[in-house]
Amino acid sequence: MRFVDYINSEERGFFLPDMGTNGLFLTGYSAYEVYTNPQKQVEVAKKMNEIFESDFIYGLCDGVICSEALGLDILKPDYDFPSVLKHPVKNREILRSMKVPDPYKNERMSTNLESLRLIKENIDKHLYVSIQGPFTLAVQLAGATDLLRNIIKDPEFVEELVEFTTEVVLRYVKALNEVGAQYISIAEPSAVMLNGERFDRFVKNYINKIYDELTCWKGLHICGDTRKILDNMLSCHIDAISLDQILDYNEIAPMIPEDIVLIGNIDPIEVLGYMNKEQVAEASLKLVSDMRKYSNYLCAFGCNCLNDTPIENLQTAMRIGRMSYEELDNR
Repeated sequence: MRFVDYINSEERGFFLPDMGTNGLFLTGYSAYEVYTNPQKQVEVAKKMNEIFESDFIYGLCDGVICSEALGLDILKPDYDFPSVLKHPVKNREILRSMKVPDPYKNERMSTNLESLRLIKENIDKHLYVSIQGPFTLAVQLAGATDLLRNIIKDPEFVEELVEFTTEVVLRYVKALNEVGAQYISIAEPSAVMLNGERFDRFVKNYINKIYDELTCWKGLHICGDTRKILDNMLSCHIDAISLDQILDYNEIAPMIPEDIVLIGNIDPIEVLGYMNKEQVAEASLKLVSDMRKYSNYLCAFGCNCLNDTPIENLQTAMRIGRMSYEELDNR
């Protein structure tokens, strides 16, 4: 079944959740207690599934897992996402000394694969996984300033770096597919810095290599104002596209082909983080009402939510997003 057919398989809206570290506060676990323990990962997923209505299930988002598997220094806060502290790949010699990790042997990756396998076995919903793409992983390895400088001064080095990171991401993403991930979204937030020509050269050609190896639904997410590269994004081999909440979906939706699912764009900060539940309901209802005429629209947050987002706000947005068409049309 195509992704677009799935979200039209019932007479109601569907909802894709992306709630970051909110599940930690429901269980009292720290991030690395969950990342390193498959049973706790399943416990968090079950708690999230119990409290929030959605059409997908997912593990605790693990955006720097490839960087960590490659041995980079990582900042590990208890209740927020980890981040890369140092960017050591400054030349070809350092790059060529690095090895692509085996996802089934690398402890960090293999533990997460086991976690996701157990989530899939224990919760009867489509498993959703988000993973950072090869260009963003290249930025994590080399640092944004140096990588952008090399795009101009030494683009062949950047290509060699992205070829390496593509192989890292590809091997891991294929393993995610094998353990049961039904929807895999590649996040390339760093690509917002590129123009269309450079996007095609340093991003599209590499993520398409990954997409072409997968048998699941495939998505692409880029934060920020992506209007200048939207056509380039749509030319990737994707089933879905997810865009930032700063974009006006009334403007964007007519540009998206009917067979590509458009995901988003409830504001996770200004709406979910700072409004009360009545205001969240009003904002969410306006969005889904505006998108009602587009059969390829899937309601979701524009990006990860704040850690302390009120639970009732998240529940309210999801309830509106999954409202029956009859109820929505009668409002």
